[in-house]
Amino acid sequence: MIRNNINGDFSIVEKISELKPGAFINIDWNKTKLMLPYSLRKDYISFTDKKWDWRYQFNEDGSPDINNPSLHELLPSGEIKTHFCETADNKV
Repeated sequence: MIRNNINGDFSIVEKISELKPGAFINIDWNKTKLMLPYSLRKDYISFTDKKWDWRYQFNEDGSPDINNPSLHELLPSGEIKTHFCETADNKV
């Protein structure tokens, strides 16, 4: 679930185009619970805490590919492990 944080009002984001600075995503994945802040990127939409990075790539038409997100994990060795995911709710 993605939420915008506007002055402490944690409103649910219904469309990815409604993202605002301060937004964050809650992820329950593989017995791991993550709360990752929105991070502005040029080439993709990212939510990251620098250990975990949830990404939506852009389609050729410039729209975000919300059906094929990926989760990147920075391992202690410095290696980055990519997990390809499906969202439980593709409304975003």
